[in-house]
Amino acid sequence: MELPARIVYVCSLCLRQYDLLEDLRGHMMFFHGYKPLPTSGVKQSNAKQTETPLSKRVSMPPLSPSPPAELQPMPFKDFRLALRVNMRVPCAEISGCVYKFEDANKQTLHAKCHKGETYSCSECGLEQANWRRCSAHLWKEHQIDVDLLQCPVAGCDYKSPLSALVWRHMRVHKKWRTRVLRRELWRRRVQKQQQQQQQLLLDEATNSQAPLQPATEVKKNKYYAEKTCEICQQKFVNGKTLSKHVKTVHNKIKPFICNVCGKKTARKASLIIHMRQHTGEKPLKCEHCKFATRDPSSLFKHRQRHLKEAVATTVPLTS
Repeated sequence: MELPARIVYVCSLCLRQYDLLEDLRGHMMFFHGYKPLPTSGVKQSNAKQTETPLSKRVSMPPLSPSPPAELQPMPFKDFRLALRVNMRVPCAEISGCVYKFEDANKQTLHAKCHKGETYSCSECGLEQANWRRCSAHLWKEHQIDVDLLQCPVAGCDYKSPLSALVWRHMRVHKKWRTRVLRRELWRRRVQKQQQQQQQLLLDEATNSQAPLQPATEVKKNKYYAEKTCEICQQKFVNGKTLSKHVKTVHNKIKPFICNVCGKKTARKASLIIHMRQHTGEKPLKCEHCKFATRDPSSLFKHRQRHLKEAVATTVPLTS
């Protein structure tokens, strides 16, 4: 099953690429100041346009400034720029500091936290490895907002130091839910199609090569109690494993919560791996190179690469 050809729309001014035409149109309006063409199809010629007489002209009072338009759904690469569009005051404490702020007061609070290459809280003196952790500490412990990114939806007071967390939060708003989940749903659909295609090829290969053998009766262990899920018909070795499956997959119960960002997980091992993203720890190391990771699955895939390289380099013995 071949995937359809991908159509890409490119901005003629900044060469940004988009998968949807409506995303390109929103980009041109938001970042380059273009206005949409009027939808009315009536074309008035210059000959028919008449000037209003001076006697009929009425002086109108000045219009009050219109409220800012609500941010429309857009791709993540534009969304992260729109969140920081008002942050234009650079840090003047250190020349190499890349962070910007909305006004001079917040920039001054940031300068107080500078301590060489690291940062320390200006209120309690707690040292932090980077500015993102220091900013999150100021908000959670002292309720001081320095450069947090706020949800652009009116009436929502959600704040976070990372644009990815704000993007994930936008799923709670009905207007943004489709935009946020669109890319994830498309990726899952393509991945499922590829898996089905690989399974079909594998089945065809096994059916053509494997000789027909008489079916033999499989002896069942009398102590083996197989359990089947009534929802998805998946089989498990015992009732305990089935109970965990129902709670995590079908009931969506996630009792383990991250105390830094609030992410919920169904397994304790998943929470431990997630916490290493905040601490920066990479305790799992490869025995053959300097590769280190926080996820056991990443280490397993890395070891498979070494195994393939070793098999490719070995020369088969000739008789």
